[in-house]
Amino acid sequence: MKSKLVSFLLLNMFSLHILSQDNPVDSTLIQYESERNYFGVNLSPLMAGFFNENIYSNIKSNLIYKRNFGNFNLRASLNYLNDLNTKDYNFRVPVSSSDSSISFRNFYSDYNQYDIRFGFEKIRNLSSVRFHFGIDAIIGFSKQKYNYSDEYFFKDSLGNYLLSTNFSSSSLFDVYGEISSNYTVAGMDISFGMDLFLSQSLLLIFQITPQFSYFIFNSYDLPNSDPMKEYNNYDKNYSDFKLGYFDLMMIYKF
Repeated sequence: MKSKLVSFLLLNMFSLHILSQDNPVDSTLIQYESERNYFGVNLSPLMAGFFNENIYSNIKSNLIYKRNFGNFNLRASLNYLNDLNTKDYNFRVPVSSSDSSISFRNFYSDYNQYDIRFGFEKIRNLSSVRFHFGIDAIIGFSKQKYNYSDEYFFKDSLGNYLLSTNFSSSSLFDVYGEISSNYTVAGMDISFGMDLFLSQSLLLIFQITPQFSYFIFNSYDLPNSDPMKEYNNYDKNYSDFKLGYFDLMMIYKF
């Protein structure tokens, strides 16, 4: 009888040991980071001045907040996109010519956009470096300005074409046509990035962000002037795809 009791107790102890191995409670818990809040700023506009003479061209500025949930982050950001051409014109086309003169029409554009984005990113850790893949929804508004002006060149006695100043004191900036349009913007972006740990609380992120946007025309800013009918179809909805903004983000974790 005593041997049966001892055998029964040993069997129960062995069963409890097996069950404790099959159901490890700690391994099923999601391991959150100790500093789950992220706040960061995009350094790309500062870097653009070193690599691009036109520091206002195709620039994306933003502030971002993230919240860690283990192996993924929820994120939200405020963004400003600008493509301002600081040159005299974006492009020009000839509009008339003769044996002694030629005239060009210069076209200029200015684009800016404000938006908010909400999304998430999946994290993949590799030692001191990690990678992420993310997606965001975009909602915002955009203002786009376009204008054109004409320049006239006359051939001198040596056969060289010289800019004429007879039409006005500054013919380049005589605006023959100008419009300004307002749009609502909706879309999405996808980000591919590498997170480099500078310290436990400081991250440097290198990220490429392709985005798709759909522009819904709202209104013109009056007055508009288009005597040459260059902007007849600029009150339409349209879609746009940008292959990728390069984001250099400095992130503080707390």
